[in-house]
Order: sequence, then structure tokens, then C-alpha cells
Amino acid sequence: MFYFLMIVIALYNLLLYANFRSGIYSYLRLSKMSKTYIKKNRKGFINYWLYHSINKQNSLGILYGLNLIFLIATFTFMVFAITLGFIEALQSILIVFSIVLCIIEILCVIIASTYSNIEDYGKPFIFLAKRKHVRGYTSSLLDWLSWLMTAFLIYLSFQQL
Repeated sequence: MFYFLMIVIALYNLLLYANFRSGIYSYLRLSKMSKTYIKKNRKGFINYWLYHSINKQNSLGILYGLNLIFLIATFTFMVFAITLGFIEALQSILIVFSIVLCIIEILCVIIASTYSNIEDYGKPFIFLAKRKHVRGYTSSLLDWLSWLMTAFLIYLSFQQL
């Protein structure tokens, strides 16, 4: 059961990383960068994943560092969770690593939600709003608390030790 929970945490973190990247894209659009400029400067492996070219020309500030940390932590956790998650001696190390990853994603999810909301609704915090692109409603509270799912999965994993 522990191994299964570690894989679920790894996959859920991939979803949160994708959400964070959409927040970075929103930040770039809010910085008056055209879609063509962004697309052109994301060519190549390093430029796509780390926004290296864009960061050289227009500093991304903390977003560049957070993206680097979140990408490396997510990838490393995923590799270790899948390859070593079934080894009992390493399970406590994976729990600590997943807690660190959860702490990183708290900040990343809040930043991504803030920039996405500013781009879509003109405000950083949305209590309840009708979605613009798809049917339904959205709230910043759901975005900001999405890391609780990871915390809950970590708690379940801890119970399996």
C-alpha cells in the first residue's frame, strides 16, 4: 500500500507542476510578452523546461528558481518513489522527501493560482467566479488548498510505515 501511495503522490505532483507551469505562462503574458515570443524562446530542452532564454532576456525572479527546484524535486521524487518505494529501509526517507516536496508545492501552487487569476479575472484572489474557458465555477481556495491532497496522501503513507 505504501508503494502505491508514493506513486500516487508522484503523479499528483506532476499535475501540480503542470499547474505551476501554467502560472508561469500567465506571468509571462502579464509581463506583456507575446505568445509568439514565448513560443520562440521555449525551443530546446533547457529553454522549454527552465525558461532559460526568457530568464536571460527578462528576469523571472523567484519563478525561475522555484521552477528549477520544483522540477528537480518532482523528477527526483518520482524516480526514487517508483524505483525504491518498495524497499522498507528507505520508506522513511521517502516520507521526509515527500514532506519537503509538499512544502515546495505550497508556494508554487499559490503563485500559479495568483498569476492565473490575475490573467483571467484581473484579481489575485477569487472567492467564487464563473470560469471563462470551461463550464463551472472556480475558487482560489480550492487552488491554494490543493496541496492538502498531497499532505493527506503523505499522512496515509506515514500510517503504512
